[in-house]
Amino acid sequence: MYERIIEIIVFVMSELRHNKEINDIDMTELKSRGYTSSEISAAISWLVDQLEFSDQFLSSEGMINPLTSFRVMHEAERELFTPEALGEIIQFNSLGLLNNEHIEMLIEKATMLGLPEVDATQIRSYIANNVFNVQYNNTGSRFLLQGNDTIN
Repeated sequence: MYERIIEIIVFVMSELRHNKEINDIDMTELKSRGYTSSEISAAISWLVDQLEFSDQFLSSEGMINPLTSFRVMHEAERELFTPEALGEIIQFNSLGLLNNEHIEMLIEKATMLGLPEVDATQIRSYIANNVFNVQYNNTGSRFLLQGNDTIN
């Protein structure tokens, strides 16, 4: 489930990089892609919290931070990932959802587990676990809602 929320976050952050406001993003496109209203709400809720309370996602100009550096992988490290997974790593890194430390952890886990190849689905799963691992948001503002939770 969280992988789908990550996909929504990636879509919204990509739109934000094109100088759009969250209110200007056409959410009907997400619904047409099969995402539920609760998944979209959970993704937007998390993203608004991050944009509001975290310096990680915003630069001093109020824009999403551009890619500052990317860890270049050795050929042996690149072989651990499918081409699609490498694309996901680059995209998540450029959006600020994956930093160089996370990339190091991905490489270590893939090596330690002896996986033949890590695919894009496994990368999204890693991101979902990394981003949503702790139910309590460290900003202290709110809990992240599950897809089937409601607000009274």
